[in-house]
Amino acid sequence: MRGGSLRNPIEIQRRVQVGVTRLNAPNYVWQTWREPICEVEVRRGREHFDPETKQRYSEEVWRFRARYEEVEGVDATMRVVHNGMNFDIKALLPDGQRQRDCIIECTVQDAVVGSVPLSIAIVSAIPDGSVGVAYAGFTVSAAGGTAPYVFAEESGALPQGLMLNTSTGAVSGTPLAAGVTSGITIQVSDADGTIAVLPDFSITVA
Repeated sequence: MRGGSLRNPIEIQRRVQVGVTRLNAPNYVWQTWREPICEVEVRRGREHFDPETKQRYSEEVWRFRARYEEVEGVDATMRVVHNGMNFDIKALLPDGQRQRDCIIECTVQDAVVGSVPLSIAIVSAIPDGSVGVAYAGFTVSAAGGTAPYVFAEESGALPQGLMLNTSTGAVSGTPLAAGVTSGITIQVSDADGTIAVLPDFSITVA
């Protein structure tokens, strides 16, 4: 084990289903499982050896020290929140030196520290459509900023019969008229009111 140690509180969260989304998929949220545990020891940085490549590398492994009774029941489906960062739980290890202590071994879930700018993109090809045939669809995705996101058509309009889901960014429907619709622009706004705009694009309906 390399690196120094810090004394900071952590919070342990578990994922809980809260109803379903508009697409009838399970809707999960993270809820506090245990109030912040005070005065836990944090260590990070461990060197590994890869026998195949014969190389040594360092993995971002964090170790949080706590009392057994404070973390009884914790499992790998939960996560640790510490200093604005999220950690996946790898293992719960007994501490041989401090008999009442144990170590929660974690890896960083999201290594980005601080806020990430809001961005918008279409990561798949935009399919053509056919009149009277259910459109194959595509999804406008957002990242960064502060969720939840709200999608909207900024200028132009989708072909007649197609709709934009303002919550998921999915474009679907059944085209009603043939032609090329150009100048379509979609934007996303986050909980802080920040807006990101997608460059213009077009959809062809045969």
